[in-house]
Amino acid sequence: MGNDANSKFRRISHLTAVAKSTSYAFESKENVTLIWLDKSIDTIRTTLRGITHYVLLYTEVEPCIKYIRSVVGDRIFLIVSGDYSEQCLDQIHDLSQVDSIFVFWMNILKSKEKLVDSKHFSKIVGIFDNEEQLIKSVREEFDDLNQQLAAFSLYEKQKSTRDLSKDAASFLWFQLFKDVLLRMPKLEDAKREMIEQCQQYYRGNTEELKNIDEFTQTYAYNDAIRWYTKQCFIHRLCNKALRTEDIELLYIFRYYIQDLCKRLAVEHESFRRREKYQAILKLYRGLKLTKDELIRFQSNVGSLISTNGFLSTTRNYDLALAFALKTSKRSVDVYPTLFIIQADILLHDVVFADISSLSAYPEQQEVLFDIGCAFKIHEVNFDHSKNIWIVHMKLTNEARSIVETYLEANRRVMEKGNVLLVFGLLLTEMGQYHQAEVYFENLLSSNMIDDRASLYTNIGRVKFHQGLFDEALMCFKTVYDIHRHEKTLDYQDLARTLNNLGLVYLEQKNYDLALNFHFDVVKIHKQHLELPELLSANSYNAIGVIFTYKHEYKRALKYLFRAMKLYEKYLPTLDHPIMATNYNSIGLVFYYTKQYDQALDYCLKALNIREKVLPISHPHIADSCNNVALVYHHLNEYEKTLDLFQRSLKIYEENHDKQMRIPICWNNMGLLSLDQHNYDQAIEYYMKALDLYNNDDTNKNVHMEEIGFTIDNLGVAYEMKSDFNNALKYYRQGLEYQSESPERFVRILIKIGNIYQEQGDYDSALGHYQKVLTRSDTIPTELISSVLMSMGIIYHRKHENDLALEIYKRVISLRKHLSPNEDLELAWTYNNIGCLYDDMSDMKRALKYQQRGYDIRRKSLPSSHPDLATSLNNLGRIHQALAHYSGGDQVEYEKALKDYKTALHIRLKSLPIDHPDIAVSYYNLASLHLDRQEYEEANNQIQKALSVQRKLSSAHHPDIRQTINLENKIKIMLDYRTNQSKQGENKAS
Repeated sequence: MGNDANSKFRRISHLTAVAKSTSYAFESKENVTLIWLDKSIDTIRTTLRGITHYVLLYTEVEPCIKYIRSVVGDRIFLIVSGDYSEQCLDQIHDLSQVDSIFVFWMNILKSKEKLVDSKHFSKIVGIFDNEEQLIKSVREEFDDLNQQLAAFSLYEKQKSTRDLSKDAASFLWFQLFKDVLLRMPKLEDAKREMIEQCQQYYRGNTEELKNIDEFTQTYAYNDAIRWYTKQCFIHRLCNKALRTEDIELLYIFRYYIQDLCKRLAVEHESFRRREKYQAILKLYRGLKLTKDELIRFQSNVGSLISTNGFLSTTRNYDLALAFALKTSKRSVDVYPTLFIIQADILLHDVVFADISSLSAYPEQQEVLFDIGCAFKIHEVNFDHSKNIWIVHMKLTNEARSIVETYLEANRRVMEKGNVLLVFGLLLTEMGQYHQAEVYFENLLSSNMIDDRASLYTNIGRVKFHQGLFDEALMCFKTVYDIHRHEKTLDYQDLARTLNNLGLVYLEQKNYDLALNFHFDVVKIHKQHLELPELLSANSYNAIGVIFTYKHEYKRALKYLFRAMKLYEKYLPTLDHPIMATNYNSIGLVFYYTKQYDQALDYCLKALNIREKVLPISHPHIADSCNNVALVYHHLNEYEKTLDLFQRSLKIYEENHDKQMRIPICWNNMGLLSLDQHNYDQAIEYYMKALDLYNNDDTNKNVHMEEIGFTIDNLGVAYEMKSDFNNALKYYRQGLEYQSESPERFVRILIKIGNIYQEQGDYDSALGHYQKVLTRSDTIPTELISSVLMSMGIIYHRKHENDLALEIYKRVISLRKHLSPNEDLELAWTYNNIGCLYDDMSDMKRALKYQQRGYDIRRKSLPSSHPDLATSLNNLGRIHQALAHYSGGDQVEYEKALKDYKTALHIRLKSLPIDHPDIAVSYYNLASLHLDRQEYEEANNQIQKALSVQRKLSSAHHPDIRQTINLENKIKIMLDYRTNQSKQGENKAS
C-alpha cells in the first residue's frame, strides 16, 4: 500500500466527454384562467366569459386538480361547489398559481361552519349562495388583479419588469425586437390576420366578439390609445404577449403594436411642448406587492429595472394612494405600495405621454410609458403615517445607451436590409428556432418576398441549429442551384452558401468535403478582394474546428487564431456572438491538448460574451456552461463543475429544439460522479442519457455515435465499481456502435484488455492488446503508446522486469516523437519506470524517474491536482526506503515526511473526504512514523486510514486487511514501549 495502486499501475480510463405554426386554440392568451368545478354545470360559461375568455368547466375533481397543477405563469380563479370544496381545497390551496377561491354552496350555513373559520384557507374570497353576487365578486377581484398585472409584476415567467444588471442580454434582444417591429411594412393583411386570430380565440364569447367587430369596422391609427385603455381583448392579449415575450403572438399583433407605439411617440412630442416649463413630473402608481416582490425591490435599490410592456401611471396622487390602500378579499399576505416616479420630460430616447384626452377613462389622468422604458430605484421605505410602502424611482435613458451600439452593429450585418427577413433572423439569433422556422416557411408560401435564395438560406440555418442536418443540406443545395443559374453571379452570396454547406458537412463528420467547401470560400475571397473579410474569417474558423475534430491541433489553432484576428479587426464590437464562437473553439483546442488554464480563459471569454448579448435561456449559453464545466472538471473544481452542468441542463430542458442536448449533460454529470467515486450516481445519469437517446425513434440513427459513447461510459462506471461482468457486457455492446470508427473500436478493445488485466487474466489481456497492435497502421501513435503502456504494466506485474522496462522505454520514445515537449502521459511513463526500479530495489534510479515525472506534472498541472499527490507519495516512499536502508538517515526521513504531508494536503483539498487515496496517505504517514519509532502518531494516522476505508469497503477487503496488519504492528510496539516503561518504573521503585 506504500506504493498505492493509483500511482503505480492503474491507468485512468479515457472517459468520453460527450461535448457536444403553433396554434393557440387551446392556450390561455390572457393572464387569468377561470375554473368552475361543480357536479352540475349549465349555462354559466357564457356569463363567466364576460369576465375573462379562458373559462374551463370541470365536473370531476381529479382532472381539475391535475390541470391546476400543470399551469405555469398564469393566475387561477377557482369557483368550487360546496360539495367538492372539502375534497380539493387541501390539495390546491397552497399552489402559487391559485390566486383566489370562491365557494358556491346553497347551504351557506353549513359551508360557513366548515370553512370560514379555518385558518388554512386564506385564499377563499367568499362563500356564496347567490349566482349574481358570486359573479359580481369574481368580476371585482378580476379587475383588481388586472390592475396589479398591468404594472410591476415580478414573476419568474411572466415579467413586466426586469433587473437590467442581471438580465441585460434579454433586454437587449427585446429592444431589438421592438426596433425591427417598428420598421416592418404596415400591411392590411397583418390587420386581417390579427382579427382572425382574435375571433378564433374568442369564439363563443359574445361580449368580446362584439368588441372585435367594432374594432374591425371602426379602428383607425388615431384610435390606438383609446382601444388600449378600453380594458378589452386588445389590451389583455397585447399585455400578456409582452410580459411572456411570446414572439409569435407579438408578431400577430404587430399591426396594432406599431400603431400604439407610433401614436404614443406623437403624443410624447406634444406632451413635451405642453409641459416644457415643468420639466420634472411626479407620477404615481398604487399596487399591492407580495413579500417576495417587495424584497426584490428593496434589494435592487440603485439598480436599473425595465418594463417589457406599457406602464400605466397617474398624475393624481390621491387616486394612486386610494388604489394601493383599497381593501380586497384577495389581499392576503400583500403590502400596499405606492410607486413615486420622477420623469424628466426633456429626457431623450424615452417615450411617455399624458393620454387623458384619448383615454376611455379620462378621469384617471393616465400617463402611459412606452415598451421597454427603464427606471432607477432610488429608495424603498415605509410610511408609518399612511401605513404604506413607498418606492421612489426615476426615469432614465441609461438602458438605451447600453444597447444602441449593439443594435446599430447588427442592423448592418442583417440580411440585405429586408426587414421581413430581419425579423426571422432575429428569432433565429434569440434561439427561437421553432418560431423562426414557422415564420420563414410562412414567408415562403405566401410569396411576400421574391428573394427565395435568402429564404431558403434562413430556413437552412434554422434546420442547422435544430440539428436537422439533412434538411439543412437540402436547403443550402437549393440555394446553391439558384445562384448557379443567376445571370449575374453574386460571389458574396455564393461564398456564404459554400460556407453553410461546409458547416453542415462538418456536423455530419464528412470532414474532407467540409474542408473543400471552406477552402473554396477562401479562394473566392482572394480572387475578389472587395468582398467582406468576415467571409474568410468564418471559413478560417470552420477550418480550425475541422482540424480540431481531426486531432490536428496545431493546424486548428493556426486557422482559429487567423479567424480571431479578422474578427477583432472587422466585427463592429468584440461583444459579438461570432467572437464568442471563435473563443469557444480556441478554448476547446486547449482543452483537448490538456492546456486547461488557457482553455478556461477562452471558454470563459465566450461565456461572458454570450451572457452579455444573448437571452438568458439561449442554448449557446448552455453550450458555454457545458464547456467551462468540462475544463473546471479537469481542474478538480467539482462544485463549480456541477453548478455549470446543472445550469446547462436547465437551459436545454427549456428549449424544445435542444432536447437531445440533455443526454450530453447527463453524460458529463456522470463523468463528474465517476471522479468523485459515486459510481451508482454515474450509472443512473448514463442510463437517463441512454433512455433519452433510445426513445428518440425519429433521430436514433443520427445519435448512434452518442449512444456508443454512453454505452462506453456505462462500461467505465461498472469497471471503476469493480463490477467487471457488467463492464465487459457494456464494452462488448459498445463495439457494435464503433464499426465505422477504427480508433474508438480499438479504444474499447484496450478497455476490455484492461479489465482482464485487473482480473489477473494476463493472457486474455495481452491477446486484446495484440489485436490492437495488428491495427497499428490505422490508429494514432498515441493509442499504440497507450497499449504498450498497458503491456508494460502486465509484464511489470508478472515480474518480467527486463521486458517491462524495454516496453516502457519504447513508450518514452513514442511519446517524445508525438510531442517535442514533455507531456503528462510521459509523466505517467516515468512514474511507472520509477515504480519498477523501486520493486527492483534500485532506489537511485527509482528516485531519478519519479522526480522526472513529478517535474513534468508540477509545470503542467495546478497546485492542487491529485496527480501531483501521486508523484509526491511515490517520492516519499523512496525517501523512506532510502532512510530505512541507511539505518535511519533522518534527512531522508524528513524528505519523506514532507512529501507525504504535501500529498495528503493536496488530496484533502482536491478529493472527497472519504476518497481511498486519502486513506493511502494516512497509511503512508503511519508507516513512516512507525519507522521513526513515533508510535503514538503512527497509531493516530492508521486510525484515520481505517476510518476512511471502513466507509468504502467490507472488513475483508485486501486494503483493510493490509491496514489492520500495520495497525497490529503499531499496537505491538506501543504495548512494548508501555511494558518497558512499567519495568523501568518498577526498577526505580
